[in-house]
Amino acid sequence: MKALLLDLGGVVIDVDPQRCFAYWAEAAGVGVGHVAERWCADEAYEAFEIGAIGFGEYLESLSARLDISLGEDDWRAGWNALLGDPIADVVAALPALASRVPLYCFSNTNVVHQATWEQRHADALAPFRRIYVSWQLGMRKPCVAAFQRVVDDIGVAPEDIVFLDDNAANVRGARAAGLVARHVPDAAATMAALREKE
Repeated sequence: MKALLLDLGGVVIDVDPQRCFAYWAEAAGVGVGHVAERWCADEAYEAFEIGAIGFGEYLESLSARLDISLGEDDWRAGWNALLGDPIADVVAALPALASRVPLYCFSNTNVVHQATWEQRHADALAPFRRIYVSWQLGMRKPCVAAFQRVVDDIGVAPEDIVFLDDNAANVRGARAAGLVARHVPDAAATMAALREKE
């Protein structure tokens, strides 16, 4: 292994869409189920995550899909409620890992979330040499071309990069791009994988 590449949300930082739904539902005066049942990762969501549309345009689509109307401040606060705390055991292990192997991160994310986690979790993310984000790449995981772009920038052969992600589809995409990829559905699995690399 010449580089370790980690997913961000669900691997390094806790994420939970239910927090978004609960915030928006309360702000709109509807039940959480009203929001949760209507939300999905639709074309507008994916376009926002590859930087093809801005937050305002995404909110127009989201408002229509969820059948609620909110001010931008409430939309933004609910959107950022997705992001929780760093996953303590994983973050604690990163500095020692970084002293032995270059650490990188690859996240499907958008400009609004990135601004938030960069500010909130700068210390936790400091061991990473670089964090690759879908909205800047113009491509999302599990797209093979997205992984190839990341591999090219890291500058080592894909078979020398170990990739950990909590999304099985992203793991399949990474493997198709030639990376050594492992599905880590929870913090315990992530820690087990990291200990193997010690």
